[in-house]
Amino acid sequence: MFGLIICCVGAVFNVLTDASRKKVLDRSHDAALISLWCKVVAFTCYVLALGGLFVLGIKPSLPAIGGSLHLPPMVAFMLYLVLNAVLEGTAILLNFRALQVAPLSLCAPFLALTPVFLLPVGKIFLHEPISTGMVVGVLLIVIGSFAINRQFFAKGWLEPAKAIIRERGSRYMLIVALLLTCTAALDKWFLKTGGTAELSERIARAFTLSIGKGVMLSIFFVGLTMVRLGDWKSFRAKSIGFAQAATGFSWNKVWHDIPTWLVLAGVFEATVMVLQLTALQFAPAAVVISIKRSGILLACLVGWFLFKERGITDRVIGSFVMLAGVLVFFLTKPDQQGQSQFGLDVALGIAAVALVGMTSALYLTRNWRKPAVSPIVVSGINPISIIKGGP
Repeated sequence: MFGLIICCVGAVFNVLTDASRKKVLDRSHDAALISLWCKVVAFTCYVLALGGLFVLGIKPSLPAIGGSLHLPPMVAFMLYLVLNAVLEGTAILLNFRALQVAPLSLCAPFLALTPVFLLPVGKIFLHEPISTGMVVGVLLIVIGSFAINRQFFAKGWLEPAKAIIRERGSRYMLIVALLLTCTAALDKWFLKTGGTAELSERIARAFTLSIGKGVMLSIFFVGLTMVRLGDWKSFRAKSIGFAQAATGFSWNKVWHDIPTWLVLAGVFEATVMVLQLTALQFAPAAVVISIKRSGILLACLVGWFLFKERGITDRVIGSFVMLAGVLVFFLTKPDQQGQSQFGLDVALGIAAVALVGMTSALYLTRNWRKPAVSPIVVSGINPISIIKGGP
């Protein structure tokens, strides 16, 4: 139960993280530079919190990893950090780009696909059991993702699926969901190798892993920022040196523009990471991520309230169905003994209610098809990004 409570709190903070990020990204700063400063703020939070843990007598701790790989624990830890930095760094960058080119209420629901990808990954690599009810949950999530693009049904039955691939924001978020599946599986593998431990030990492991990931991701985004913003054209022309080409741009311009939201994004990100890594030591990875993604409906409402996104009716309806899928996924997930809290009958009952509700809502709102437009992003295109030559 403790792990589930942590997951629920983390789901709320996850939505606040995305909202804070979008506030910064709507000012058209480079995504890699923003990622770097978010990691720096998050790392500062880890260090400050770790100081408090030291006062309580809790010290950083590493589980006994590397045995199955025949490697020393520190070597295995460094290999894990490098692989995680590549996967998670790419996911963060694509997530930021998606938030730049599409509304929050369109991007957030597609992260609900992460539990779908975790089904085979958890079964094959983490040896986590799968129930028939979980398959029902997966189908609800897929149906909900189609409902978000229901206006395209007028052009053909396959058009909503094509729209998911064609829309840049949706396409980026699909890739993000897949990459985050891999990182969640890696985190679970890393943490489970330590076996059971006291709560203080598990919290220490979560902070140790968070600090390691923060450092490695900061290095990753420093290099990526230099590649993206450096004056390499002048360097190739031999008019400036390497150091000037790599660092001759404003590193702190984002702090002069919107510092409050940048700090909030980093603080919320650090909170989510520690909560998630702690929860993974108490519950299966698929359950932790399922609850984390249950905030998709809240994300749609935040997009409507904070970013003035309108015409989000289809997204709210689709998010409800995807949320029902996450609920089914969670309720029918077997424990380590293969026992589920609820069976297939409950899964089918929830699915029936969700689909009837979706059909009724789509019918009643069939004439409400107004595209969502945010103050900065229009029709999925950021004009400032185009002017600046953004990717």
